Amino acid sequence: MQGSAGTEPDKRAYLDVVGVGKAFKGTTVMSDMDFRVARGELVSLLGPSGCGKTTLLRIIAGLTSADAGDILLDGRAITRVPAHRRNISVVFQSYALFPHLTVAENVAFGLRARSVPKGDIAPKVSEALQLVRMRDFADRPVAALSGGQQQRVAVARALVVDPVLLLLDEPFSALDRKLRETMQVELKSLLRDRGMTAIFVTHDQEEAMGVSDRIAVMNSGQIEQFATPSELYARPRSSFVMDFVGLSTRMRGRVSKTDGPVMQIDTANGMVLAQGDYGVGTEVTVGVRPELITPVAGENTIKVTLADAMVLGAKTQLHGASHPEDRLLCEVPGIQTNLTRGQDVTFGWSVKDTLVYEAPR
Repeated sequence: MQGSAGTEPDKRAYLDVVGVGKAFKGTTVMSDMDFRVARGELVSLLGPSGCGKTTLLRIIAGLTSADAGDILLDGRAITRVPAHRRNISVVFQSYALFPHLTVAENVAFGLRARSVPKGDIAPKVSEALQLVRMRDFADRPVAALSGGQQQRVAVARALVVDPVLLLLDEPFSALDRKLRETMQVELKSLLRDRGMTAIFVTHDQEEAMGVSDRIAVMNSGQIEQFATPSELYARPRSSFVMDFVGLSTRMRGRVSKTDGPVMQIDTANGMVLAQGDYGVGTEVTVGVRPELITPVAGENTIKVTLADAMVLGAKTQLHGASHPEDRLLCEVPGIQTNLTRGQDVTFGWSVKDTLVYEAPR
C-alpha cells in the first residue's frame, strides 16, 4: 500500500450513532449507545470478546438491525436503509474472498453488483490494486496468495466502490506479528492519503494505539472512554481502561487521610500518596504506568521483593512479589543483568503520576 502524510480529519460529526440498543434472545448487549466519528477520522473499537464492538460495527453496516436508536451518516438517517444501499464497505476478519475467482475478479465483484458499466470496471480494478501494490497479481487465484496478500485484496475490494465509510473487523488477526505491524502502517497511510473515514474493531490494544486517531474502549456494551491514544494511556478514566490499555502497577488500598488535594492511601505494600478527593475510608485502586517507576526512592516509595526480571529488547521489566489482588511492575531502560529473583528492590515514583479509582464493590 502507498500513501503520504495525508489530511487531518474534519472535526465535525460525520457518523452519529444516537441511543442505539440491541438485545439477543432477551439479553441486552448494548443500550443507549452514543458514538460520533468525524469525517476522515480513523477510530478503533477496542475491548474484550463479548463487549459489543462487533455488534456495533454490524449495526453501523446494516448487517444487524438495532432495537432502538438512530444512525446518521453525513447528516442523513440510515437506520432503516438496507446494507446494500448504505455504500459502506466492510473488511471481515476472514477477508470473505471468493476462492474460485482471480484477484481482479474478486475486486471487480462489488462493481458488477452495482451495475457499473463494463468499460469502467477494468480501470477501477487496476487503480485499486495499484493502491495496495497488487496489480501484478491481478490474474492469480486468491487461493494461491499469502495471508498478507489476501488482506490487501480484501482492502482493494472494499475501496474500489468508493465507500462513504470503511469498517474493518479484526482485519489483521490472521497475520503474524511482523506482517501485522507492517500492514497497520501501510493501511493507515493509505486511508490518510484518501481522506477515508474508517472504524476498526480489535481486541489488540497495541494495534488500536498504532492505527487510530481516537479509541473507544468498550466494556459490557458501553463505552468506558473515547479519547486519543495518548490521553487513554496517560489519563485512563477507569481502572478497566487502565488495565486494558497498556500495563501498570496496580494496588488495592484504603484512603486513611486527606490533606487538601492529596490523599494518603494505605496498601499492602505501604503508604502511597495520590491526588484526588475520595473520602477517608474509601476503598480504592492505585495505578502507576511501569515506565514512570524508577528503582530509586521518590515521593512514593515501596520496597519490593523481585519475582522476575524479564529482558525485553531495549528495556527490562521488573515484576515484584505481591498480594494476589495487586500487580507490581517497573520498566527500566537497557539490559539489566545485575538483578536476580528474590532480591529486594525499591520502586519509586511521583505523586502526579499516581492514578487512583474507587474500587468496585
